[in-house]
Amino acid sequence: MTPSIVSKDAFVGTWKLAELKSVDKEQKISYPYGKNPVGHIIYTKEGYMSASIMMSNRLNLGLSMEEIQNLRNVSKLQLITNILKYIKVTFRYFMAARNYISYSGKYEIRDNKVIHHVEVSLIPDWTGIDLERNFELSEDILVLTASSVGNTFYLTWQRVS
Repeated sequence: MTPSIVSKDAFVGTWKLAELKSVDKEQKISYPYGKNPVGHIIYTKEGYMSASIMMSNRLNLGLSMEEIQNLRNVSKLQLITNILKYIKVTFRYFMAARNYISYSGKYEIRDNKVIHHVEVSLIPDWTGIDLERNFELSEDILVLTASSVGNTFYLTWQRVS
C-alpha cells in the first residue's frame, strides 16, 4: 500500500512481532531482543496504540506472586537481613527491564510516517515524546523503521486481527 493513501483504518488491529533487527552504518545486522523476540502492537480506531516487545527467554525473578506484590513494602531491616536474595532479585529485575520495552499513547499517520505520541512507557524519558516510524504496509504485514544512534531498526509485524 502506498504510504500517501494510507488511512488510520489500515493500521487498526492487533499485530504480532515477526522480526526485529538493527542495521548499523557498516550494514552489520544484529538482533537486540534476540532472534525470536515476542511482541504485539495494537492500533485502535479511536487513535490509540500500545506496543510491547520482549526477549523470548528472559530469566524468571524467582519470587512468588506474594513476594513480588510485597517488594515495594520491604523494610530496610528485611533488605539488610536478606541482602543476597535482594541483590539477585534486583539484578533479575534489571535484566527483565533491559530485555523488554513497552509504551502506549495516541497515534497519527502523516505521509509515510506513523507518529506514536507516548503517554505511558517503561522508559520514563519517553513519556511525553513523539516516536516517528517510517512504515511499509501490505494487507497483513507492517514494517516500521526507526533510526537511532547510527542504527536503523526494522520491526516486522504480522496482522493477527
